[in-house]
Amino acid sequence: MKMSERTLVIGVDGGGSKTAARVAELRADGEIVELGEGFGGPSNVRAVGPAHAEINLDVAIDAAHRAAGTKHEPVACAVLALAGSSLADVQAHVHSWARRRGLADRVEIVSDAEPVLAAGAVAGQGIALIVGTGSVAIGADQAGQRSMTGGWGHWFGDLGSGFDLGRRALAAVADAVDGIGTDTVLVERILERLHTDNPRERLQRLGAHHDIRREIAAVAPVLLHAAEEGDAVAAEILGDAVRSTAKLVQVTAHKLGYGDDAPLAIAGGIVCRNELYRETLLKMLKELGMTPARVTIVREPVT
Repeated sequence: MKMSERTLVIGVDGGGSKTAARVAELRADGEIVELGEGFGGPSNVRAVGPAHAEINLDVAIDAAHRAAGTKHEPVACAVLALAGSSLADVQAHVHSWARRRGLADRVEIVSDAEPVLAAGAVAGQGIALIVGTGSVAIGADQAGQRSMTGGWGHWFGDLGSGFDLGRRALAAVADAVDGIGTDTVLVERILERLHTDNPRERLQRLGAHHDIRREIAAVAPVLLHAAEEGDAVAAEILGDAVRSTAKLVQVTAHKLGYGDDAPLAIAGGIVCRNELYRETLLKMLKELGMTPARVTIVREPVT
């Protein structure tokens, strides 16, 4: 078979922190052979704007093509699983970009929770929870009905996410410094993370970055580590945040008529990388009357 006759596909997983892209060959027998992978910055249009999202999509996809040696070969289908892509204007922006660059003959844009559901739930049925920079849950039942909970963005949503943890940690530091709140190791740890010894200089440090949402989310690991060490303030913030993401799962399951044992797939840097967060999540779900029959950690949804 000639190189030009190969059927190529592209998969993209784009969130609030990074974008992963893979080029693969779809063979006649249905086998999918991965050829190359690439990474870029965040591609959530609602969070970073169309221009930056397009740049990061280009970076990730171009890198995947270089790794695969497929830069000049036609692509049959590209599926872009992007955070914040449910709105019509976002879909229009991404489709316009895809046409301009000749991305593929067929382009599909889906929620970033869809590949998690496909990879971690039996026959795509169950609940998928993503907790990264943002947070969202999506479920599917046997009839193919979909339901989404959360995913509203950081202005009035994303509870329990990396951004939410970072924001709460920064607020706790402000309260501790002012003497309003309880003393916490977060003061020292976060000031160290921001490379300053002046608490009121935090805004200047955070504001120096283009994507302040992402920088606030980057504080979350500091809080998680403090909670693991037993800091009372960090532990309280973590517990309250995880209760919110557990509620996303519970409500999604209820909307679709699932019982208390709905299969659960989880993805996203916060919940996948931190064992304490996962353990607390399962504990909170149990308190809400849910014990998933199966919990699958989907570390690479782009697969």
